[in-house]
Amino acid sequence: MDEHTMDKRLHIKTAGMREWVHQLAHYNRYEATPYEGLDYLFAQHDILKSGSWLDFGCGKGRVPFYVQSLYSLDTIGIEMSSVLYQDAMNNLMDYRQAFPKKKGSISFECILAERYKIPSDAATFYFFNPFSIEIFRSVIRNIVLSLQTTPRSAEVILYYPTTAYKLFLQGHPSFEMVAEIPITHLQVHDENERFLVYTYKQP
Repeated sequence: MDEHTMDKRLHIKTAGMREWVHQLAHYNRYEATPYEGLDYLFAQHDILKSGSWLDFGCGKGRVPFYVQSLYSLDTIGIEMSSVLYQDAMNNLMDYRQAFPKKKGSISFECILAERYKIPSDAATFYFFNPFSIEIFRSVIRNIVLSLQTTPRSAEVILYYPTTAYKLFLQGHPSFEMVAEIPITHLQVHDENERFLVYTYKQP
């Protein structure tokens, strides 16, 4: 199913790409995770069904909407761009109007990821290369602090992971890679098209 068809089903508009007018050293362009890729992740990996799902650099909100629509989980999108945040909020209004009785909440925060306070119930942390390794390290540090303060099962999911992200988590004492899911069936094969899943190693 193509991107626009699924967007229409969910009553949202998340397709397309957004480059920044001024080059940002630590923040990357907006590009949504393909629905086809998400479907493949969910078919190959049993995601956590408890706790909330956080999408860092959520853009217009595709992943939070899709996860909530499939699993009725509480989802939260973190986005630093006020323009993309407003797009996400417009999508949220249309989504709620279309599915008023859907279980699970969806919310968005317009804030720099490294300044966001991790909720005590957050369990899944999703990243599609939204920012530099420096910010990623800071966000992971905040996540670990939250998990240490309120012990719980948790996982980090990377889509199209950068070498820097992989090396950082590979050497991190609190996380262990449990799944590498290459997406080999796309029309244009790219060896970087993959998901990496890391679980939190509770002390």
